[in-house]
Amino acid sequence: MHVHAPAGDNVLSKVVNWMINTKPIFGVMRLGAKNAMKSTTSKAGIDWDGHVRKMQQTAELQQLFQEFSQQPHPNLQYPSYYTMPFHAYEDGNLNWQRRSQCCGWQCKPSGLGADLLPAQGRLSADAAACVLVTALLHSRTPQAYHSRHGLAAPGSILDVGCSTGISSRWYQRAYPGAAITGLDLSPYFLAVAEAEERRRTAADPSIKRISFERGLAESTGYADGSWDLAVFSFIAHECPQQALRDFVREARRIIKPGGVVCFVDNNPRSKTIQNLPPVLFTLMKSTEPWTDEYYSFDLEAALGKEALTMW
Repeated sequence: MHVHAPAGDNVLSKVVNWMINTKPIFGVMRLGAKNAMKSTTSKAGIDWDGHVRKMQQTAELQQLFQEFSQQPHPNLQYPSYYTMPFHAYEDGNLNWQRRSQCCGWQCKPSGLGADLLPAQGRLSADAAACVLVTALLHSRTPQAYHSRHGLAAPGSILDVGCSTGISSRWYQRAYPGAAITGLDLSPYFLAVAEAEERRRTAADPSIKRISFERGLAESTGYADGSWDLAVFSFIAHECPQQALRDFVREARRIIKPGGVVCFVDNNPRSKTIQNLPPVLFTLMKSTEPWTDEYYSFDLEAALGKEALTMW
């Protein structure tokens, strides 16, 4: 597997890793990455810091946060890989600031990913989310996969690592008759996902409601063979190789016979990623602690080892 230079085992990679592991230098890199994302969202008309303050003062979100924090039980332990600094935040996904970054994606494609789409003008949250996710998934979506291979539409879908529910709502649009559950470990993300779902279904009671639950991707707690479709949306690149193996093993356990397991993520073989300027890749790597492990991991081989057929 080809690995981009800053993520490989060579001099450049070792220099980048040394910079990341040197706290004063890493602090500057992380600040630079955060400022780049905030600058982009600011140009799109999004008040990042103001959004964080609003969330902290919203009673509904605070109440939902407390409720999700107790799921599936109050003593749920975070895996060590999950508590690493992510996306320029010391406490990773466990804060309102990181949730605000996700909200930027809802309101308008934001942060370092803003250039993924052509200029769309100002869009509503749902419209922007639909355009973004559709563009990212495009013809490789599970929907196209089911159609291409003559498979029945899934009746039950588990969206693993659902974050604030952007991907879950996209799957609801693609499969309006399916029972969909979004699973995530962050009570901050889930609070926002649930609040948005309440607003969405209140506006259109005919929509089938999405359920959101807190739990581990590697140990979901669901029964064997209980899902038609299990989707891991953009979480693989944020995890070490052992966690990825555990994800695949758990997916194999919970999927129904004839069901589909789908990993939607950055493609290590992508020419776009392989040809990123070293400076940009280094900046991105400073916000993703498991970059080396992900870009050198053979996901296809891991799926095959669990007897999951690649079509």
